[in-house]
Amino acid sequence: MNLKIIANDFLASLKNYYRSKGTLFWSLAFPILLILLFGAIFSGSEGSYTLYVKNYDYQNGEFIASILKQNETGMEFIGNFTNFYDAIYHQLNLTNVTKIKIIKDSDASNEKELQEYIEANKGKIKSLMVIPKNYGLKLGMAIAEKNVTKAENITLMLDPSETQRNAVIMAVLSQFMNQFNLMIAGGDNFARFNTTSIIQKEYEYIDFFIPGIIGLSVMTTSIYGSIERNTKFRKNGILRKLLTTPITRGEWILAKMLFMLFLAFVSTSVILLVGILVWGVSVQINIYLFILIISASFAFSGMGMIVTRFVKDEETADSAGGAITFPMMFLAGTFFPLEIMPPFLQIIAKILPLYYVNEGLRDAMILGDKAGALFNSIVIFIFAIIVFAIGVAITSWKEE
Repeated sequence: MNLKIIANDFLASLKNYYRSKGTLFWSLAFPILLILLFGAIFSGSEGSYTLYVKNYDYQNGEFIASILKQNETGMEFIGNFTNFYDAIYHQLNLTNVTKIKIIKDSDASNEKELQEYIEANKGKIKSLMVIPKNYGLKLGMAIAEKNVTKAENITLMLDPSETQRNAVIMAVLSQFMNQFNLMIAGGDNFARFNTTSIIQKEYEYIDFFIPGIIGLSVMTTSIYGSIERNTKFRKNGILRKLLTTPITRGEWILAKMLFMLFLAFVSTSVILLVGILVWGVSVQINIYLFILIISASFAFSGMGMIVTRFVKDEETADSAGGAITFPMMFLAGTFFPLEIMPPFLQIIAKILPLYYVNEGLRDAMILGDKAGALFNSIVIFIFAIIVFAIGVAITSWKEE
């Protein structure tokens, strides 16, 4: 393999890139505009939010329900449920704003195990309601004695970075408890909650967005770069002429890939610089960041090579590239968290490679979740090997 030929081709690509003002805009200025606009506009996103629940008092739920039914108190609230807490979960799910997900005793049976469970699911559990042991019994005693001070608080743990999400969930729970107090105790504040942070470090929307826009930039640069070099060059007869030069197909592909990788790191650096200077984003630079960028660049370049193998003209290739990039752009968690999407779209999103790039970058750069970063790095690395190998194998210089 001739390294001098590879270096010369790389420099030639760099000169062409610098001369193309449109390419400069879309690879550098466009991501910066997205960061500035989304960072200024969004503080969260509306939708249906998952509310995790850890209930240490579930076994007392049947007793509380039977007492309320015997006294014909809150019958409208209890309905046909035999467990008091099942009725609570049902009512919260009916809001269509919160989706209850129970943390089982097998996952966390005490406070220490609960903290370990939260740590193991860092970045995924953004709101958690903790119902203390004997909560229902103490609530019943407080109502019977008409003494609100004997009722315990439910703890609501929230992710400080999700400002709008937290406001929505707190509004739902406040309204729910107001209605519950009105039905059960004539309006006295027996059922109430206090809030605390689910994480120690505060994150904002821009912390979620920066890794997503890096993944988006690497994807678009790599896919459209592959489409250009394989379709436009073939159309203009450049590939046919390369057959008469000393450069081999492997050297040419490697040179172009190194250039795409160079652009990926340039755009990543620019995006991080803007995020740090304008929005004060705090990021961690580690080995997982480099593995993800390299793997993503190779993976999406391979996808671009596969696309251009099955289309004949430049216009069709661009449309085919858009058909791949646009669904991933909006479904893979670049702009919005997956959990606000319908369940079937969440399943589709987890099939897309950009999802693992985005999640891996967030784990590596923002959350400091090494286990999550490692898992996502392995997934996208394996995908990159498979897709890039296929793309190289089917790429042809011959005119068809």
